[in-house]
Amino acid sequence: MNLKVITPFLAAALLAFVSHAAKPFEALVLHPGFEVQEPRIQPVFQIQEKNGFIREYYADVDSVICGDGQCEVITVRLVWNVYGEFLRYEFPKGGNLTKMGHEQFTEADHAKLIKILNDPYSTLADVSAADIVSPVDAMMNENSDTDGTSSATLLSDKSAFVAGAVYTCYTLWHWVHGDMQTEIRNITADTIGTEQLLTMLKNSNSSKVAFAVEALAKRNISDPAIQKQIKALALHGTTELASAAISYFQSQGPTTYYKAISELFPLGDSKKQVLYLSSLASIDLPAPDGFYDRLSGQLPNLGSYYEVHLMLNLMTEHNFDSSQVISNTLPLLQSKSFLIGRRAYNFLKEHKLPAAQMAEVEAFRTKYADRL
Repeated sequence: MNLKVITPFLAAALLAFVSHAAKPFEALVLHPGFEVQEPRIQPVFQIQEKNGFIREYYADVDSVICGDGQCEVITVRLVWNVYGEFLRYEFPKGGNLTKMGHEQFTEADHAKLIKILNDPYSTLADVSAADIVSPVDAMMNENSDTDGTSSATLLSDKSAFVAGAVYTCYTLWHWVHGDMQTEIRNITADTIGTEQLLTMLKNSNSSKVAFAVEALAKRNISDPAIQKQIKALALHGTTELASAAISYFQSQGPTTYYKAISELFPLGDSKKQVLYLSSLASIDLPAPDGFYDRLSGQLPNLGSYYEVHLMLNLMTEHNFDSSQVISNTLPLLQSKSFLIGRRAYNFLKEHKLPAAQMAEVEAFRTKYADRL
């Protein structure tokens, strides 16, 4: 059988070997299969390695949410990693999942279910519980090869369910990918040790590294070595990583934040520069003297209208009357992009300029009089 389906004996042996006792937490979960659509408390247990690192989480749920009490229900233990990603399922009390007619799952059925549960974009995400009839009603339909669904979309996607077990697939998928994921990620962020977070920074998956950086930001951990490492991630990593890094630097206070922006902005690609400018537009930290003058020096190097637009919005808000900003904006009147030139013109025309600078503005107005 697929290794992601583990027998109770093997599961107990593994946990005894690698972990301390499970720590219980209360997750607030709203499952679309609940008869009454109100959040419920779902116990979730955190398993730690002997060194205190979080290894995984598990929650015991019913294989089917059944309101009439006539379903064949067994306990399924769902297991997630520290990021809230599905790992496997187990049967802590024994038994096996069943399909219509009480037919037990085969190894192929388990393999398919595991593939379904590993797919966060499954068609099951868009199906309402009302579109799936109860297993008992479905069993009465001799012409159905599923356990019942009125959703044409779901029926057309045979990869989204195990034949004869749509309700089970639906129930377990929404446990795996619903509120539990968010709750587990929050528990991890709140309880994980700093040492384990630092090991996460070396992960090859940028989303997982970003999670660690954001968790470090929440803890306001100030360490020059960590700051240097996170700055390198922002510089060489994805835009997602750069965004997490900015959140971290913001948590360190204005001096660290503005220093990081000053160092990262000139080296960022267009997407990252938009990210940094957007951060500056929303930040509520006092900027050091001369920061916006220095930042405006990047105006001639910006590659798109949108970056120029965001930069000049910042200058209007924070540094409108600066002669340095005006000097750095004037070259944009000569841009090959009319849109960039016009944006610079609209900024400059609001100022009282020396004659020589005003002449440049007037020359632009005359040249493009029919387009302004």
